Amino acid sequence: MISSNINLVIAFAAGVISFVSPCVLPLIPSYLSFIGGISYNELKTGDTRKTGVFVKTIFFVSGFSIVFIVLGIIFSSMGVLLGRISGIINITAGILVILLGLNFIFDFWKILEVEKKFHIRKSPGGYAGAVILGMAFAWGWTPCVGPILAGILLLAGTTGRLASGILLLTSYSLGLGLPFILAGLFFNGFTRQIQKIRPYLKAIKTGSGIFLIFIGILILLGRLQKLNIALFNLAGLVEQAKTQNPVYITNLFATIFLIPGLLLLVFYIRNVFKNRRTEKTRLHLLWLFFTIFFLVTAALTFLKIIDISRIFTFWITFQGI
Repeated sequence: MISSNINLVIAFAAGVISFVSPCVLPLIPSYLSFIGGISYNELKTGDTRKTGVFVKTIFFVSGFSIVFIVLGIIFSSMGVLLGRISGIINITAGILVILLGLNFIFDFWKILEVEKKFHIRKSPGGYAGAVILGMAFAWGWTPCVGPILAGILLLAGTTGRLASGILLLTSYSLGLGLPFILAGLFFNGFTRQIQKIRPYLKAIKTGSGIFLIFIGILILLGRLQKLNIALFNLAGLVEQAKTQNPVYITNLFATIFLIPGLLLLVFYIRNVFKNRRTEKTRLHLLWLFFTIFFLVTAALTFLKIIDISRIFTFWITFQGI
């Protein structure tokens, strides 16, 4: 099975879920402080330059991404070697992922609660040290990250293609790494949001288990291939409709971007008027950036300067390397 966009979306979503897991999310401020080699209070109050922390966070993400991608290569290579028994691999991998998901909810495998941590008392200096720290983080799987990562590795093993394993684990690493980078960039706003999310961590863990069970069922039944076929059919329908009525398709895709852009603009203006005394933060700027992005994309699509439908169908039919 070739790694398709639906597999990549699943892997990316798994990375995001790993980030918000109860074993990772509450520790992010401590991780960022340790990566930057500064105290939590200095990072929070802005008494030190945050640019260095942000850059080191990127290297930290690169470190654990390297480990995850190597693991993806190993698992997908095993799938290549066992390609003749792909049906058995799908059944075995699907059952294992389902069991991991059930354990996420009910905690019946206590052995999976044992953490493999590297106890480093002093933060490694420099950018190379941040990479090493990221690799240590990857090898020291926490009980929350391990099952989700294992599910993606098993999915990589069922593809039977080396390139697919690389793509899947790269997508997983992006899902886990981008929130890390954003947390380093918008540290103060991120720490405030953690306090709001804490009461829902148990629900997040349960939802993560359900996500794993869903993926396991898809692997077990071989439904991922059928989802890919459905996406191909959708792309074909879009291309056919574009040939018959190009103006309608252009306006449709432009409207898809226009609606969220207008909603973001309304909420942004409302927030600005509601907090007139509040200084512009990086979070406000990020909100404004996405507002402008959606509105400009919609405008360029209406003017036929860019063809979003073509980009959409290209992404839908993308099947990896």
